[in-house]
Amino acid sequence: MEDKDKASPLKGLAWVIVAIGIAAVFGFGITPFVRAIPWSLEKNVSGFLGSTSTVNVCQGSPKNKILLNQIVSRLYPLDHDDSRFSVNVQIVNNPTINAFAELGGKISLTRGLLEKAQSPEEIAGVLAHEMTHVSRRHILEGFITHLMTWGGVQMISGSSSSMRWTNYFLNMGFTRTQETESDEGALRRLQKAHISNDGFKEFFERMKESTSISAFISDHPSDQSRLEMVEKYRNEEPKPIMTKDEWMAFKAYCQ
Repeated sequence: MEDKDKASPLKGLAWVIVAIGIAAVFGFGITPFVRAIPWSLEKNVSGFLGSTSTVNVCQGSPKNKILLNQIVSRLYPLDHDDSRFSVNVQIVNNPTINAFAELGGKISLTRGLLEKAQSPEEIAGVLAHEMTHVSRRHILEGFITHLMTWGGVQMISGSSSSMRWTNYFLNMGFTRTQETESDEGALRRLQKAHISNDGFKEFFERMKESTSISAFISDHPSDQSRLEMVEKYRNEEPKPIMTKDEWMAFKAYCQ
């Protein structure tokens, strides 16, 4: 009975969003429309959908939580523009090599990615990339685009299951333009944070050669254009994020 009660207002909201979205796209294109939406509204939509990606979140030891915050705080906030959005980073107990962002600034790194990474700078590069997806409103843009399909309406009106939304965000695809924006935004953020971007380059190069290429690099720019970006945002005075002993402890976050 409770699910049916929730379905009716959810279905109504879905159709309203679809109608507004279609009108906006025809009039101006979706990107300007999405970027004009207040961050507070995106947070509210995220809360309305319910909590996702929480079932398998690794709790981590107090020390490892401090180390995670140590990486995040080096990257965010860095400048005044960062006040326009917020981030909440968590590590999920999933063996696949992946990272994904959700509405409202929630960013998830998988245990598989953490185990595959060879330095905290690599993790910082991935986080900076996902933070750019959040700040450029790529998540909301993809979400609204999805709602403008019958499948999106059914997802909202047919079920309140958070697992469906988790799978949607986990498998969300981005355009090559969005991936280029996020790569460049990540490198710019690493430069401002005085974090070496070698980790960024090495991680994506290694994933390119891996047999288990993670979803978030499938539509990235070519190797040559990424290399040119890395050189453009080279940081000549990088400062380490953590010691080797801290890094080894952090890699066992989910154990």
